[in-house]
Amino acid sequence: MDKLGIEPSLLLAQVVNFSIIMFVLSRLLYKPVLAMLEKRRREIEEGLQLTAKMQEEEEKMAVKKQKLLEAARKEAAAIVEEAKRQGKDEEKEILALAHKEAAAIMEKGKAEVEHVRETMEKGIRKQSVTLAAGMAERLLARAMNSQDRHALLKKQISELERSV
Repeated sequence: MDKLGIEPSLLLAQVVNFSIIMFVLSRLLYKPVLAMLEKRRREIEEGLQLTAKMQEEEEKMAVKKQKLLEAARKEAAAIVEEAKRQGKDEEKEILALAHKEAAAIMEKGKAEVEHVRETMEKGIRKQSVTLAAGMAERLLARAMNSQDRHALLKKQISELERSV
């Protein structure tokens, strides 16, 4: 090796130096850099997984929100329908009550008219009896004697009173 200008002791020293430097660099620089790169890779993976989970949760929340909105719409529609139904029921009740009150007022009016009519008929009958008795008395006074007149008057008055 002398011909090549390589001294074996120097070559051996160079190999030992290279091995020592590689060992030191490997321990001091390479492993910490690899550890740091591995840590960074894990952090990025965790970040990506977290992002995926967040997107998944966001999608679930969007679906849940849609379901809640749909349920709220249905409930609101049901409440509106129930309110309309109750309004119609109350309207029917109010109309029925109004019809009952109108019928009661009509019955009361009819009863009042009937009472007034009966009262007037009784008054007219009494006046008719009085007038008829007066007329009969005058006519009989001219045509009959006093006993006949008196008996006839009593008979007519009793018949008129029975008819009243």
